[in-house]
Amino acid sequence: MSTSPIPLYRTQPPAIDAESIIGALECAVLVVEADGTLSFLNDAAQRFFAGSSSQFCGQPVENLVPKDSAVLSLIRQAQERAIGVSEYGLTLDTPRTRTQLVNVQVSPINDRPGAVVVAIFERNIADKIDRQLNHRNVARSVTAMAAMLAHEVKNPLSGIRGA
Repeated sequence: MSTSPIPLYRTQPPAIDAESIIGALECAVLVVEADGTLSFLNDAAQRFFAGSSSQFCGQPVENLVPKDSAVLSLIRQAQERAIGVSEYGLTLDTPRTRTQLVNVQVSPINDRPGAVVVAIFERNIADKIDRQLNHRNVARSVTAMAAMLAHEVKNPLSGIRGA
């Protein structure tokens, strides 16, 4: 008796729409073309920079971030070298947003020479995780210190009891 494999889907799975996936991300995602203009902002980027895609697309990226910003330097590096670059703990101060501590990743788009994807991650999530890890380490240290103190108290008591 031969058995045939059971298909995972009775019908074709739905096609994946890359734009809706990128739109669902919590980090701000921008596409900067070779000439320095913006061609895409996901929903998180629109919230981050307090504006809409129609307002920003076609505009120079310098309209979003100051000319002396490290973000622009990362974009130029990625465009010139055609490699991904990252920077952690940058202070991003723009006319449209409050001063924020962010992590930035810039990656070239292979089939569009000079174009790059910029992902901006707000540090508050990363900092929460870091604080949780620090609290966990402190708790472990206190537990280890209590065990060591108990051992040090027990040694002299054993000698006294033996005498």
